[in-house]
Amino acid sequence: MATATHTKSIRIVITEPQPGASDDLQDRLSEYFGATGAGNVDVLAVAHDGLEAAQMAAQLQPDVIMLDEAMPGMSGYEAAMLISLAAPDVASILVVPSERVHDNEVIANAMRAGVRAIISPATTTEQLVDLLETLASIVEARERQEYELITDPAKMPVTISVTGAKGGIGKSMTTVNLAASFAREHPGQVVLVDFYGQYGNVALMLDIEPNYNIAELASFAGELDSTILETHLVTHADTGLKVLAGSPGSAGLDGKLTPEEEIAFLADLIGLLRRHYRFAFFDIPPLIGEASKYVFTRSQYIVLVSTLTDLSTVRDTATFYRQLLDERIAPERIKLVVNRYSRNNELTVADIQQATGAQVVHQIPDDPQTAIASINEGSPAIITRSGSPLARGARELAKLLEQSMDEERQRRERQQA
Repeated sequence: MATATHTKSIRIVITEPQPGASDDLQDRLSEYFGATGAGNVDVLAVAHDGLEAAQMAAQLQPDVIMLDEAMPGMSGYEAAMLISLAAPDVASILVVPSERVHDNEVIANAMRAGVRAIISPATTTEQLVDLLETLASIVEARERQEYELITDPAKMPVTISVTGAKGGIGKSMTTVNLAASFAREHPGQVVLVDFYGQYGNVALMLDIEPNYNIAELASFAGELDSTILETHLVTHADTGLKVLAGSPGSAGLDGKLTPEEEIAFLADLIGLLRRHYRFAFFDIPPLIGEASKYVFTRSQYIVLVSTLTDLSTVRDTATFYRQLLDERIAPERIKLVVNRYSRNNELTVADIQQATGAQVVHQIPDDPQTAIASINEGSPAIITRSGSPLARGARELAKLLEQSMDEERQRRERQQA
């Protein structure tokens, strides 16, 4: 005999289409819990037709309601559908004849009605109690961190990719300062992924010495979990920023995984990051491949960095922007940022806006001395040179992104209202 594990009383409503039909079930449950001495089932009420069952579910809010497939006035399917709308926390169990438990039509109709489980009168008491305990414990999921992530707009995870059409435009510098700025405002909630399978420089810019990198993490493709992920992250002491380093040499992801395996690995990686961190930043190379496409499609925001120093960079940025649009990425998700901005630039903001068809949302001032010193010292400018133009520009970009997130959150709240 199974032993009950649910310590609290399980509150249920049962149905009896014919008078006395529920007596045997109530006797069996009382005998079971009396013998085991663990837990209890509290039968709140007995409903005699489908409409009454739905009304009791809405009024009494039991943990579980047991519905007969055929009930007077309203079928178990109809009652379950109304219960799922009026009392979504109540789990419905549908009771059908033994020969119909595995009938595809029954299963399909039950799924459409919001039924949680299908049983027959032949289900043993032990099996029924196990099912009741399982369904009653579902509401305990509200205590999990993930529940808040999906119900509280202020805690919903956000993935931000930072990329550019060319190397040497200060994209990684922008990423590091942007992620570090978020990390100081949101302690313990920010992670940065150096998505360079080869020659990643994020660790260098933060003066950290990781034991592992993204290429080594990829060797766990297919078995990646939270523990494995955390052992491959390193913490930046000054900001608390978590970092998944890129590969420092030429031995990257290329050839280690098939394209399908790489996408599956990234799906697991992003899924885990979103469960454990509110903000996940990706520093992505200036190349649109299948892997980067996937990260872009999973990102709420894409910061597209460019400079105004030469025509080729502006042209390539425009091409890159159109490629992102071709991937069905909404233009409002792409934030075009001009780095190393100066009045002495060969080109103007108007030039890049005309070339891309997008508005420049922010300009980070040209500050070569701070940038070089920051790289050599291995410390983000927002920490060691907080008053510099580069640091101010990074912080302003962070505020702009947070403002966009706030506006999106308010829009969702209005829709829900």
